[in-house]
Amino acid sequence: MFGSAVAVWIAACASVALAQRPFPGAAPASQPAPVKEVPKETPAPAAKTPVKTAAAEQPKGETKLPTTSTPRRPGVNNSLSNITPTSGIRDENVTQTELSIEKLLDDPLADVIIEGNDTIRTDAILRYIQCRPGRAASSRMVQQDVTQLLNTRWFYSVQPVYRSADEGPVLVFKVVEKPILRSVTFRGNKKIKTGELEAHTGLRPNHAYDVSANRESVYRIRQLYHDKGYRFAEVTLAKGESPEDRDVIFDIVEGPKSKIWGITFDGNEAMSDGILKTKISSKIVKLWIIQGDYDPEIIRNDVLSLKQYYMSLGYFDVDVQSEEKFNEDKSKVTVAFTVKEGQRYKVDGIEVIGNDVIARDKLMSDLKLKSGDFFNERFLKEDVNFMTEQYDDQGRLFAKVLPTPRFRDGDEAVVDLVYEIDEDVPRYIGTINVHIRGDYPHSQEEVVRQQVNRFLKPGKLARSSDLRMAQARVNGSGLWDKEEAAAFDIKPVDGTEYWPQFEKRGQNPDRDDLKQTSAVWETSELDRIFGHSPVPVEFPAIGTLAQAEEPATQALPPVPRKAARPIGAPPAEKPAAAAEQAVAAPFEVRQAAPVAAPVALPAVSAPVSVPTVMPDPDMVFRGQSEAPPVYRPQSVDAYGLPVPQNYIDSVSPQGDPFGDALSAPPPGFVDVNIDVTEGRTGRLMFGVGVNSDAGVVGSLVLQEDNFDIMRPPTSWSDIINGTAWRGAGQSFRLEAVPGNQVSRYMVSWNDPYFMRSDFSLGLNAFYYNRYYEYWTEDRLGGRASLGYVLDKYWSVSTALRLEQVRMSNYPLNPPQALTEVQGDNFLSTGSATLTYDARDNSFMPTRGNFASFSFEQGFGEFTYPRFDVSASQFFTVYERPDGFGKQILSFTGQLGYTGNQTPVFERYFAGGYSSFRGFYFRGVSPVQNGVKVGGDFMAVGSAEYMVPLVASDAIRTVVFTDFGTVNPNVSLDDFRVSAGFGFRLTIPAMGPAPLAFDFAWPVLKEDTDRLRVFSFYVGFTR
Repeated sequence: MFGSAVAVWIAACASVALAQRPFPGAAPASQPAPVKEVPKETPAPAAKTPVKTAAAEQPKGETKLPTTSTPRRPGVNNSLSNITPTSGIRDENVTQTELSIEKLLDDPLADVIIEGNDTIRTDAILRYIQCRPGRAASSRMVQQDVTQLLNTRWFYSVQPVYRSADEGPVLVFKVVEKPILRSVTFRGNKKIKTGELEAHTGLRPNHAYDVSANRESVYRIRQLYHDKGYRFAEVTLAKGESPEDRDVIFDIVEGPKSKIWGITFDGNEAMSDGILKTKISSKIVKLWIIQGDYDPEIIRNDVLSLKQYYMSLGYFDVDVQSEEKFNEDKSKVTVAFTVKEGQRYKVDGIEVIGNDVIARDKLMSDLKLKSGDFFNERFLKEDVNFMTEQYDDQGRLFAKVLPTPRFRDGDEAVVDLVYEIDEDVPRYIGTINVHIRGDYPHSQEEVVRQQVNRFLKPGKLARSSDLRMAQARVNGSGLWDKEEAAAFDIKPVDGTEYWPQFEKRGQNPDRDDLKQTSAVWETSELDRIFGHSPVPVEFPAIGTLAQAEEPATQALPPVPRKAARPIGAPPAEKPAAAAEQAVAAPFEVRQAAPVAAPVALPAVSAPVSVPTVMPDPDMVFRGQSEAPPVYRPQSVDAYGLPVPQNYIDSVSPQGDPFGDALSAPPPGFVDVNIDVTEGRTGRLMFGVGVNSDAGVVGSLVLQEDNFDIMRPPTSWSDIINGTAWRGAGQSFRLEAVPGNQVSRYMVSWNDPYFMRSDFSLGLNAFYYNRYYEYWTEDRLGGRASLGYVLDKYWSVSTALRLEQVRMSNYPLNPPQALTEVQGDNFLSTGSATLTYDARDNSFMPTRGNFASFSFEQGFGEFTYPRFDVSASQFFTVYERPDGFGKQILSFTGQLGYTGNQTPVFERYFAGGYSSFRGFYFRGVSPVQNGVKVGGDFMAVGSAEYMVPLVASDAIRTVVFTDFGTVNPNVSLDDFRVSAGFGFRLTIPAMGPAPLAFDFAWPVLKEDTDRLRVFSFYVGFTR
């Protein structure tokens, strides 16, 4: 009865309060409404007792959250309306009348008040509050404000309370302050400034005093010193441990800054010190200040890295220990690694189990790791890739190949390898979903779809090689944020929406229905689904297959140290004390269920459980398939795959139980979800360059790689927010390259997927100026090109070139070849180029070959044909077992012929670092009247051998010979040969391109040739 009466009374009060509120637009009252006295509350607790007791009385007329609170300071105006004049409500206008929380959430706040702040200013507190008068406050907003205030560490507790007033609900934050910090002192710091220490600890005078924050600051200061190399720094809290303190004093003993002055290795016989130094992160100090910081944690990781390196090469019994030796003041340290290599294990037996679809001989036809070879993790990964690629060709996306070792009993250093295979089922791509992350993305989804369209299409076999190539194309386009790489999330689905429901038993599904279910299905893939001829492989599979169910990793599961045990026995458990020495190694010795092999696509994930599809009689297409039935001992299913015979209840045409086959599980489907984040595609670049052929040049480039020529600005906001001229994946470039010998100014536009196709269209206009030895050449013109990628290796392009060429500044008595083209000339040509590129790396190739075939026809003022062929071949002659230290032999050649009507400014010249070292730029050429006028035929080549000089491959040396000739007609007369050596220096701060320095001397030359011994440039290839 009492509770009901109270409830009725509260409801009545609320109704009175709502009735007293004026209607919108009503004239304000001449006198404020009478204020009801707010009952006094329990006094605030002392600082040492921040939490209010449960018996504290809640004032009437308040609706509050169940958190601790303190009374409001009497006589102090803590209203937010003093700061933000959106309301005329004041403390004296607040009544006791209570409102429901639901109503409060709908009504705008009349005021926001702070209570309980004795020392901290109200305006300082209100900066952390998002609730404002005149706006409704949700419970989430209030809770966020409470969290913000508590995060300031100014308060022990923050209690939000709702009160009613004539003008509307009032939100009150009741706070209990912490003590105030009077001063912060750092004693003994000389190497780190006080301001940096204050910023690192976050302690400030006149802020909250917190003992736990003081103790945490001790750790922060010590860690800061350690990070700066002062590993022996000590920090103590001289004052600030007691709750009664109000001053904080830190005593700091900095100690020396320890640097690594030496790294030694002992016991390493198979590997040199230089090689081992490339496998650790600890570095020796350079020039007394660069690198060389001593960090015990890094040294512990170095020990694990060395173990991993040795085990990857078959040294499964290796043991590595480290010791640090300091000088007297501990400023210099020498790190000594002691290595016990042990025996190197060889591979003996190799077996494959679990393979039903692909024969054992085919799986093992080209293994790198053979019986009798020393174990090598790199070759093991390549063999796993080779096997999984064969399943990848069949679309078995989640097939797994797990190498399992079996050590022999006794001291024999051999290991047997068993490849356990989970073949999976063929899978097809269902839908491709694209999501562009960001608050206001301006890129079109079609840009991503165009980038992956060559490799991923609905209805196409889902191959991990295609997925990797699609992901590489997206990440390599430069349109998306590199720090948040494109994520390809592969989700298996049951395929219900892709397979139409069939009412008639045994009827083949209609292809048109299936096409409507998922657009752009390929006819050849449909044939594969319904049991017809298999789909030809479009692109050779590369890399490692995407695997299922296990987390992505670049390394195979770990290999424990070898122990004497029976073949196939499970490995002995490691002692707990050895847990810190666990090393990630090539694989894991085990006997039971398989685990995942390496995953190439981190975002590829298989389901925890793939739905089991039972043989469906409606899915067994008998007699109605386009393909004739096949009766033979090894039957094939509706998908063209071999299956075991059903000797129990199938009936053959001959009437015996040896005919029909059990239906294999139908293919699966996967949806591809692509998530990308827009990157910074616009760049403004400045630079200065120099080389021996072009002199000194400056560079100013404005480039946008996500341009949209069809999206001009419609307002100033389009320009400000960056949506104008952007979003279609096109590239636009403005370039100014002035120089003392050559200058170039160009504007270019390129669409890599013109008209949403696989064709690329490029347009550019340029002005070019070059001061040659015998004339000055100015070119003004444009070029239009159309390209198409045929497959992984082949591409074709066509181009139309129109130029106005001005020839001037001739020498006295110029030859006829120059006088014929003196002044302005109009050049127009059309060309076609076929390119083949099978290099393993276009920047620094170590294997593979490249070839380009080009034909160009001049028309108009100059009519002539032109043929050009260039080719290169690369061989890796030697490499270390870990794949580094490669010695590369390369051959390059260029062959060109042009018609006798070719103007002098289009003829062939040789000489300089790009074509013929040992000779001056354009120093190899036929001569008329003492002027080099170029030739109509050129044949030049080069042979080069590159060897690394240091274990890190940062410095390489090359020996080479260049040879060839340039003649006015097709002949090898006046043949030249040069030979020399050079260096390639890679500086990490300058990027991957090395500095190249070459010295060459002509062996065969002509009297008219100009020579140059030294040349330099940037890059591996010329």
